[in-house]
Amino acid sequence: MRKMPGFGVSWAAALRGALTDMALQRKLLLVSVITAGISLLAALVALASYDVAVAKPRLVSELASRVELVALNLDADLNFGDRNAATRTLAALRGTPDLHSACLFDAHHQPFAHYRRNGTTNCAWPATPSPSGQQLAGPYLAMMAPVRFGHETVGYLQVEYTLPALAERLQRYSPVLAVVLLTLTVGGLLQAIIVLRLVTRPLLALSAVAHRVTQEQRYDLRAEVAGHDEVGQLAEAINTMLGTLAARDAALRRSQSQLENIVEKSSAIIFIKDLEGRYMLVNERFRVTLPAGAPDPIGQDDVRLFGASPGSPLRANDHEVLSTGHAKAYEETLPDHHGEERTYLSEKFPLIDEQGHTWALGGVSTDITERKRGELELLEYRDRLELEVAERTGQMVEANRGLAASLETLQRAQDDLVRNEKLAALGALVAGVAHELNTPIGNSLLAVSTLMDQTRDFQKLAAAGLKRSTLDTFVTDINAGAEIVLRNLHRSVDLVASFKQVAVDRTTSQRRVFLLAELVSEILLVLMPTFKKSGITVRQDVPEEIEMNSYPGPFGQVLINLITNALSHGFDGRGEGEVVVSAHSVDGGKVEVCVVDNGGGIAPENMSRIYDPFFTTKLGRGGSGLGLNIVYNIVYGVLDGKIDVKSELGKGTRFTMTLPSGMEKR
Repeated sequence: MRKMPGFGVSWAAALRGALTDMALQRKLLLVSVITAGISLLAALVALASYDVAVAKPRLVSELASRVELVALNLDADLNFGDRNAATRTLAALRGTPDLHSACLFDAHHQPFAHYRRNGTTNCAWPATPSPSGQQLAGPYLAMMAPVRFGHETVGYLQVEYTLPALAERLQRYSPVLAVVLLTLTVGGLLQAIIVLRLVTRPLLALSAVAHRVTQEQRYDLRAEVAGHDEVGQLAEAINTMLGTLAARDAALRRSQSQLENIVEKSSAIIFIKDLEGRYMLVNERFRVTLPAGAPDPIGQDDVRLFGASPGSPLRANDHEVLSTGHAKAYEETLPDHHGEERTYLSEKFPLIDEQGHTWALGGVSTDITERKRGELELLEYRDRLELEVAERTGQMVEANRGLAASLETLQRAQDDLVRNEKLAALGALVAGVAHELNTPIGNSLLAVSTLMDQTRDFQKLAAAGLKRSTLDTFVTDINAGAEIVLRNLHRSVDLVASFKQVAVDRTTSQRRVFLLAELVSEILLVLMPTFKKSGITVRQDVPEEIEMNSYPGPFGQVLINLITNALSHGFDGRGEGEVVVSAHSVDGGKVEVCVVDNGGGIAPENMSRIYDPFFTTKLGRGGSGLGLNIVYNIVYGVLDGKIDVKSELGKGTRFTMTLPSGMEKR
């Protein structure tokens, strides 16, 4: 008995396996037969349900109506106690074929009269009457109805009806069931035939194509597309898949061929080992480097091929790569087919499958024997070179000492030249100021001497007697002379003050706040005598509100050098021209100062050298070559700005200085 469950499970598994392996056509036929059987069973259930749910309630309703009609004829018999009349009334029911028996009870549930079609009647009041008055008892349906006389219940009538037998009902249903069964059978066969033609045959054709592709590895085969339904779409999908597989197979073959060519034709040694160290793949380069008498490398390890001494370190390196899972390079020494030891740089790496497991070890080895020899020779050459470098270094140290002394001498000479340049410029300023002061001082002396002469004449006239006209003339002359003296003395004071400020700024480099327009005016006032002699016009275009916190001395020196440079170079050989000094504020708290002349300009080949020290186009004619070099050093070093120059030969030069205003540092 304990083996029965196992037997049942085996039987079910065998049945499932048989159904799984069954041909598609037989599966469709079996499905059609099962569908017909299930449909027939559903029809039987429907008929039975109809019999129970519809036919019987209708029959009960009809029988209840008939019982009530019979009960209406028995009210008088019960009311008057006429049993014979009641018996005759019940006997009249013999004409109803399905009526089996009838029992009439009085109001006290006692038998009053009865009728039975066959046999004797046992009229007894039911022990548990049905609330609905209906009760099934075998093939009979018992129904009880009250008998009323007026509004009073005088008795009860119980009637038993014979129900049709089950065989009779089935016999009535058999034609219907036969028609249904025939229809389902024919429909199932038609369905199987249609499915066979529309679905099974295309699927079998697809199966045949797939089988050939699997067996013959022919990806050029294509399935026939009979339509655009699901089967046709499946055939198109299979054809597309076959095309993709064909392309991938061709690409794989090309890739494999390329890889084989690379491996076999590579000058490097390429190999693959299994986890035990046995060679699985080697290229031709590996084979030609094996020692003489070595066996075929496939399936052999390093000890078997090269011996224990060279092979053991190789195996140790393999274990390290496999244990860490990372690629690593080693320098390995092995004997070649002539027995000579050669050095190889071997890059070894683990080979990992799709699941992340290491299944083999790959390696690429390059012969670096010649390179190692070259490295040794290079080391020897480096040692010799270091000795030579040390020797040459000593010589260079001695040479550098001499060069440093020469450079120091040159620096002193340059400082002397710069100092002389500054003194020369200051001397020119002094001479210019002295010349400029001669005019107001001479005018003042002339006016004072004239006043003295007029005073002596006035004294003589006063002694002889004055006239009012003479006094008025003397007073007028005294006022005119005083105005001339005062005006020239103010002019002298202004010149002295400007010279003093310029001289102080030139001799000191102190930072102070100043108005740019005033500083430019003072510098131009000092330089005015020089420009008067040359005939060159100098003017300024500087807004009065520009204020700077900078170094006025170095700035004045830059401006003087730029203006005198324009005079001596830009207007050399010219009797007229103009120099304009302009300024304006720019973004970032900066001021842009421009010195523009319309002179001869700078030659293009000299533009890159104008700031070089000692470079001048008037060498030997009073030019030192330090003017613009001093300008460059002061602008970038002291004033923390930058200077730019633009010039066009024959049209003039424009120097633009961009300087910080310094007002944010106050």
